[in-house]
Amino acid sequence: MRSIPKRTLKFIDSWLTLRSQWARWPGFTVAIAKDSEVVFNKAYGLANIENNEKLTTDHLFHVASQSKTFTATAAMQLQERGKLRIDDSVTTHLPWLAQHSDQRWHDVTLRQLLSHSAGVIRDGQASGFWQFQGEFPDEDEFKKQIMQSQLVFEPNSEFKYSNFGFGLLGLVIERASGKSYADFVAENIITPLGLTQTATEYSSELRMATGYSRFDLHQQRRPFQHITTGVLQPATGFCSTAHDLVKFFAALQIGSGKLLSDTSKREMQRPSWQVANEANAGSYGLGVDIVKTKDGKRLVGHSGGYPGFVGRTWSRIDDGITVSVLANAYDTAPGIVANSVLGIIDQFGDASDKNRRKFEARFVNDYGVYEVVDTEKGLRGLWSNDWQPFNMAEELEIVDDATLKIAKGSHFSYFGELMKYEFDDKNRPSAMYRSGAKNYISLDGDVKVQKSICDEYKRII
Repeated sequence: MRSIPKRTLKFIDSWLTLRSQWARWPGFTVAIAKDSEVVFNKAYGLANIENNEKLTTDHLFHVASQSKTFTATAAMQLQERGKLRIDDSVTTHLPWLAQHSDQRWHDVTLRQLLSHSAGVIRDGQASGFWQFQGEFPDEDEFKKQIMQSQLVFEPNSEFKYSNFGFGLLGLVIERASGKSYADFVAENIITPLGLTQTATEYSSELRMATGYSRFDLHQQRRPFQHITTGVLQPATGFCSTAHDLVKFFAALQIGSGKLLSDTSKREMQRPSWQVANEANAGSYGLGVDIVKTKDGKRLVGHSGGYPGFVGRTWSRIDDGITVSVLANAYDTAPGIVANSVLGIIDQFGDASDKNRRKFEARFVNDYGVYEVVDTEKGLRGLWSNDWQPFNMAEELEIVDDATLKIAKGSHFSYFGELMKYEFDDKNRPSAMYRSGAKNYISLDGDVKVQKSICDEYKRII
């Protein structure tokens, strides 16, 4: 695919607009890049519920563990400059660790920290900071907890995710570079890529979206305060936008010529450990998630979860498409949205047929939203008010200028039957009869109650 067709992006925007009206997420933002060019950048919903503040693409989100990919990139840059080797022992760069009572620390390498295989405790022994039960540790408290904690597993024996491990990498980057972690990342990643909406840590000057809790029993959400991450900034501290994240992850594509040599990028993106319970044969490399999808396509990226915020960015190796989705409530599902966006791009492809496109429309009835779209493989009927709209898509065939046949679909539904169209004076669909039941045009997915139905209801009651 040389580029993403505009009609594909138009459908994605229309679908996301529909979902934003029905999904009950406070807000979310989506960006798409093809190679290094951002071709889609939209925001939906609210940045702040209490003030009815509309979310914009300029609002920043806590991107949480997507920070780890920045940290891994910085470590690889220092290796290219001869300041460290990722196979160095961590005690080589942090001599204080050599005094640990657990002698296995001498065997821990930077590579193991980057790949979450060092056996380091995940969040220390006082992880209540994730629930506002105290502050994130500063460097002194961090070192104290590290020295009081034994390794949970033997180094290099299995995958064990660790924010503390990436906190150690931040200290290594500072020692190897002679700069603060924030300054090194700003000078070598943020500024060269022009990531004007990215900061390594929250500050009150940033224009942030408000993060929200899950629903309580009264179906209400609680707004969360913004917190800083102390020494765990390299693991979870960054604030950014979907726009900046697709630029960053696109820069890590092989052949982009940005940030790192292709040799270093391949090293980062080589699977180190299989990740248990991850869909689509997931693995972890050096600061990146790696997935091979069912159709054989390779995805590299990272997710992130933070009090009130969730996000996922995927960069597809095979065709240079990068998608980032950020949401401002913890019970949302940006990963599903990102995967669906990639799937929609594949469904639409490059092909378009004017004879088929005359049937494209969004219809509603009392049971849901049904949409007819022209894809690369022909007309499809889908239930578009869903985060996975093509999951149960029906294959449709043209019978005549006003009739479609459901050629393939659920055998429990209207498989094999007809859909008849009505058109207005401009030859645009105005209604559709699916096996004789009338469906109405509705962009917002809402059912406009018909007068005859209202009159009958009043007569009955």
